Amino acid sequence: MPNATRTEPTERSEKLCVLVPCLNEQELVRRTVEEVLQHANKISIPVEVVMIDDGSTDETRAVMQRLCDEDDRCRMIAHDVNRGLGRCVTEAYETIEDDTWVTVFPGDSEFVFAESIDNLLAARHGHDVVLGYLYNPVVRKLSRRIASTGFLKLTKTIYGFRWRSLNGMKLYRASAFKGIHVISGGHAYVAELLAKAQLRRPDLRIAEAPFISRGRAIGDSHAIKPMSVVRAVRETYKGAQDVARYREKMVRRYHEEQERGESHESFFPPQTLE
Repeated sequence: MPNATRTEPTERSEKLCVLVPCLNEQELVRRTVEEVLQHANKISIPVEVVMIDDGSTDETRAVMQRLCDEDDRCRMIAHDVNRGLGRCVTEAYETIEDDTWVTVFPGDSEFVFAESIDNLLAARHGHDVVLGYLYNPVVRKLSRRIASTGFLKLTKTIYGFRWRSLNGMKLYRASAFKGIHVISGGHAYVAELLAKAQLRRPDLRIAEAPFISRGRAIGDSHAIKPMSVVRAVRETYKGAQDVARYREKMVRRYHEEQERGESHESFFPPQTLE
């Protein structure tokens, strides 16, 4: 495998795109976006906010449109029907330049943007993906912590991941995940996406950094409901099956290129290994 040096973008040329996916968050989306924009003035790289209305039936879309009218750093993607978190986020990658840094900041205003994004940005140098782990888990109810721990153990067992967390805030180059199709829904899509990204680029450089949560201000998480747990397990299994098929495809492609005597650079994009 070639050990070529990857050219890192300079801070002056870097950009940050904040994806804000929403489903019926009319009461919180404005506060969420304004929190991002307020801190964007203190970040050394330009920030764009991409709000995604995933088939909301309340006034979420109208609030988003007003935000776009008020600030040219905002734009909106609107879906007439709900496509699910994974699909609406991964499809948005196609509208973002490859070297742009991307983070997902949910419209429910649960995470603290300023401290979290600062931590993630500080860890980005020399990496393609920065996975966030929750710094203050005590802010979440015991039932949710139990559900999250169980889900993490399940995905780590299935995929062999070693990281402290998969769901929550993270930071990554758009190119790391662009073009990867996921079939699992809910939060299970993250593990599937990360697994396929590593299969496509085995030398993907991954770091970890803490993010901070304030807890939900309105409503509660649906993740701990019995049917939600069942759905999460089912979606994780469905994603793992597709990852297995993807693995066979990537391994076969690698060996076919070897037999043809082709360079591995098309399969392993040049990067500096950590």
